[in-house]
Amino acid sequence: MEKKTDWTQYYNSPYKTASITRKITGQILIKTIKKYIGNTKNLSLIELGGANSAFLELLINAFRPKEYIIVDNNQAGLDKTKSRITKDNNVSVLNIDILNLDILKKDILKRGIQKQVDLVLSTGLIEHFDKTGTQKVIKAHFELLKPKGIAVMTFPTPTILYKITRYAAEVLGVWIFHDERPLLIKEVLKTAKIYGHIKEFKIIWPIFLTQGLVVFQKK
Repeated sequence: MEKKTDWTQYYNSPYKTASITRKITGQILIKTIKKYIGNTKNLSLIELGGANSAFLELLINAFRPKEYIIVDNNQAGLDKTKSRITKDNNVSVLNIDILNLDILKKDILKRGIQKQVDLVLSTGLIEHFDKTGTQKVIKAHFELLKPKGIAVMTFPTPTILYKITRYAAEVLGVWIFHDERPLLIKEVLKTAKIYGHIKEFKIIWPIFLTQGLVVFQKK
């Protein structure tokens, strides 16, 4: 049986290099969102897999969203999120398994949150499932978007640099993302193009564990 990532441990003790890699990725995310959303006034967004979000304050400060919903099923991470927000931030946290999309949509409606949003974001989420699970999670991004809304996803992609960095971490015994499955863009596209049009794909190289970043607009 494949060993799973211990997310509670990760949220309590993130990698020492995380602050550097998050800064790089965060600036790219903000620039990308501004490029494709255009007018970000009254922005509504959902962050999938966003427990103890690495980009919470960055997104709040950049966009002042009217609605920011964080969905995850790790309560320890969500508790950390709650400790970082105030009522003025307009942030809601939902403890729901992202694979249970119908339950997620019902819970959103029950809470009086609008059904679909302008932006759905995930960073380092879709690679933590088997192929079927990855397909379901990609689909969830589009199910939660308004027509013409924007989906932004980042995920590890298996460049030579990624493989070398991960191998070194595994040899040193410090690799903790045991169920991480680096994805080629063609796997992501196969599902996402059913629901949206690709606007951009790039690789974030400076963080060594190279990340693909894709932007789609919902059909």
